[in-house]
Amino acid sequence: MSVKVTVDTTQLSADLDRLVRDAIAEVRAVVVDVADDVEEYAEGKWYTQVRRRTGETGTALETESRTRGTVIEAVVLSRDKRSYVVHRPGPLSVLSIGLTRDEYSEAMSLYRRTGQLPAGVEVRKYLGGQPVGLTRTRRNPLASDGKTLWSQLVLRDGSKLTLSRAGDVDRAIQRAADKLRR
Repeated sequence: MSVKVTVDTTQLSADLDRLVRDAIAEVRAVVVDVADDVEEYAEGKWYTQVRRRTGETGTALETESRTRGTVIEAVVLSRDKRSYVVHRPGPLSVLSIGLTRDEYSEAMSLYRRTGQLPAGVEVRKYLGGQPVGLTRTRRNPLASDGKTLWSQLVLRDGSKLTLSRAGDVDRAIQRAADKLRR
């Protein structure tokens, strides 16, 4: 008794090629999706960490898909190069805030009576012997470590988000294999 096993190598080769193409397409979609999540996270946190909100840097982030040889990558980048150097306020950051109408009235009343301003009130300049531009210096509520937003939000936190989505690549390859079975 003999057993004969035959394999159609052309069909096997075509199936394997299709599996590789499908797996690459699935992995590329996952990689871009992960980069989009990093971009969305960074854009969402960008202006919560700085005081000056111009809208010119934090909302200019983009995801770009790149293929170099056998490497598939999705990169979060900014066309506005200023985005890379935006810093969070440092630990000693303070704000000079103008006095409210009531505070100004009280300060000027005290100045007219005693010739001195209340403690903590600063004068920008004197005009005709009168103080003008009264401010108070307060600690910046956004005072932080002074690091760049790019390195913190995109690079550091983006790496954590990417690692948390590593299983998605495995599931993408599995989807490609499931398509082949059908």
